[in-house]
Amino acid sequence: MTDAKWYGISFPAIVDGVGADQVMAEAADMGLTDHLLCAIIYSGYRLVMPRHPCQVYQLEEGVAFYPCAESYAGTDMRPLATRDFADDVFAAAAEAAARRGVRLHAWLCCFANRRLATTYPSNAAQNLYGSRDRMFLCFNNPNVTGFCVAMARELMGRYPLAGIMADKIPQAQMEATTLAGHVDPLLRLCASICFCEHCLNQAKRDGLDLGEARRRALEIADASRKVGQHVRSALADDLRGDTEVPLFLLEEPLFAQVLRWRMHCVSRFLSELREEIRSVRPEAQLGACLVPPVKVGHDFTVPRAFLSAESYRIFAPSVDALHAVIHWEPWAIEYDTRRARDQVDASGAACELCVHTPAYGRFAPEQVGSMVAAARRQGADSIAFFCHDFLDERMIEAVRQAVHCTKSAS
Repeated sequence: MTDAKWYGISFPAIVDGVGADQVMAEAADMGLTDHLLCAIIYSGYRLVMPRHPCQVYQLEEGVAFYPCAESYAGTDMRPLATRDFADDVFAAAAEAAARRGVRLHAWLCCFANRRLATTYPSNAAQNLYGSRDRMFLCFNNPNVTGFCVAMARELMGRYPLAGIMADKIPQAQMEATTLAGHVDPLLRLCASICFCEHCLNQAKRDGLDLGEARRRALEIADASRKVGQHVRSALADDLRGDTEVPLFLLEEPLFAQVLRWRMHCVSRFLSELREEIRSVRPEAQLGACLVPPVKVGHDFTVPRAFLSAESYRIFAPSVDALHAVIHWEPWAIEYDTRRARDQVDASGAACELCVHTPAYGRFAPEQVGSMVAAARRQGADSIAFFCHDFLDERMIEAVRQAVHCTKSAS
């Protein structure tokens, strides 16, 4: 992996707090070649940052972390610029990164945004009952795709970026657990599909009867609710993940078609997004951030790939890099990296596979080397470390040792 990419990842808080020069100097010293800087995040995560002057800080939700335009042509959704950072952290990061020989990328959340879904509900995903979501946006809605493309074009035109990493490209409305209790797998599947007018129209153009799928989904959901909530909650350990779903898809092939169609809709968007950013900067690369192929996602929605309309095999031809976010121990990283590698290879596309490993939370500095080794053994082209905001001195040294030892061994 002598020529491999090594990515750092951060929210803009650390750039504002300790300074862009220090962040990029640390990145270069650790041996990192690239840095993913968050441009917009879908939810207001609370951060605990050991080296930041303000050690406890909550991110602004759904706002641009740079001085964005006040409106974008072709969409009715208006962007909102950060109020927390007086200086342009992206400009500072770009200048500091260039001085240190680090390539800067923008991390862009696309189809999940609590502020936008709440402020512009007609652009949010719509479930089988006609209820709008408060987090997930519809990836077939031209207002939504227009907003994402406009922000990517703006970022690419304003800053000397090496590329964009599209995050939250999936759409998964239904959590595994709600305030009422556990949700069974079939109800969760039926309630995680968008049936808005834009999806219905796009499906019709693509030769799919999404209206019939909605009619059948309502019947399945009604039957599911005949089992008491206390029963489902009591069986929560047995009704996790995709229990029941494989047989259901064999018996209800229309839903397998719907799930595959959703993946192709996202792939089509990614192809269009790559074309747009390359029209601004021809050498720019597009990456897509995905949940692990096998392990459930790391955040509160715990998405499954089939629910969140994600496929390494289908997406690979539409992007330059696929980022597998495997925030788990080495054995999960090894298993999921193998599955991701196989799917990328099966696509036949020349697509980089980047594995994101955790450098925060319950993961000890002593585990960093084994996590990197696990990803490399199973075919990762590059490695990313999440997240620079959370690094303490021991973790910085652990990352530095892992990267430099890997480069020396290669």
